[in-house]
Amino acid sequence: MEDKIVTLETYIDPMQAEIALGILETAGISCFMDKNGAGIYPFYTDALGGYKIKVFEHDLEKCRAILADTEEIDTNEE
Repeated sequence: MEDKIVTLETYIDPMQAEIALGILETAGISCFMDKNGAGIYPFYTDALGGYKIKVFEHDLEKCRAILADTEEIDTNEE
């Protein structure tokens, strides 16, 4: 059975996308960023669809939980 690749999140800010990617990779998740031309034309990032974090469908819920835990930590520190 072939596992499907899906979009986990879409970011307009490339740094937020890189941070999310790093968190997932540190957690051992196989993932990559689809820039879809956004890196070449930064003023058109939103129009080009932003920076998409792609993961395997079977990891989707785990990834959401990892990023939700990270956002909770960031919120509590402020």
